[in-house]
Amino acid sequence: MVISIVGARPYMIFSILCLSTFVRADTPQDLYRAGNQLYADGHFSDAAQKYEASAEGGLRNWVLEYNLANADYRAGQIGKAILHYERAFRMNSGQGDVIYNLNFAATKAGDPELPSTALSALAWRLFYLLSTNMLTLVVSALFVLVCAIGGWFLLPGIVVTPEKAGAQGQFDWVPAFAGMTAAAFILAGAWLGVRIYLLEKPQGVVVAPVAEVRSGPNTTYPTNFTVPEGRRVLILKEQEPIQGWLEIGVPQEGLKGWVPESSVEVI
Repeated sequence: MVISIVGARPYMIFSILCLSTFVRADTPQDLYRAGNQLYADGHFSDAAQKYEASAEGGLRNWVLEYNLANADYRAGQIGKAILHYERAFRMNSGQGDVIYNLNFAATKAGDPELPSTALSALAWRLFYLLSTNMLTLVVSALFVLVCAIGGWFLLPGIVVTPEKAGAQGQFDWVPAFAGMTAAAFILAGAWLGVRIYLLEKPQGVVVAPVAEVRSGPNTTYPTNFTVPEGRRVLILKEQEPIQGWLEIGVPQEGLKGWVPESSVEVI
């Protein structure tokens, strides 16, 4: 049976149209799958747009950021590729493919991620072996264990000294285990603290072909130097924020200045 809506009240037609639009609306997962198909078909720019729409819709994980970075790189957007590789790396710093592609793209942009020497590169990989989420879980577990051991020691009649443990011939492993656990907690806590400190340093990536860095937040100020696409920079907060402009620093050269906000995206 066909139901005609001719002559229906306007608000009824509007409701039906809104409902049909809502039903047909793509979910973030649908957009992500569409991006995968477009990428497989070689439409990299279109795939990147679908991935970005999926992220804007609320989907957030390292795989999406990694795929988006790959699509941007294949589309010739090396700055955006490094931006999203960096975001994927921050979510899962131990993932080998992310590290390889990030270093490959960053090296092409003249700003390699991995240190040049083998020993330094090994230390770098060990430092980032665990993601911050996993490291947080490890520190939390060690904290609970330290508290449990401390509580056990404080129970009446359970105070175990090395002399008492040796005399009784039991629980002689407890003091050593408690010491190792406390040391592991301190080391892991310091590791996590340094990782969080590095994450909280506001960084960005140049996504424009060239970022013209000026002496002030206005096009009337002269251009002091330029930064090529794909270079990572620090976002400075020494001055009051100016609408449409960012103050950046380039640690390698020891320079700083102002760029249009569209030239740099925050990681």
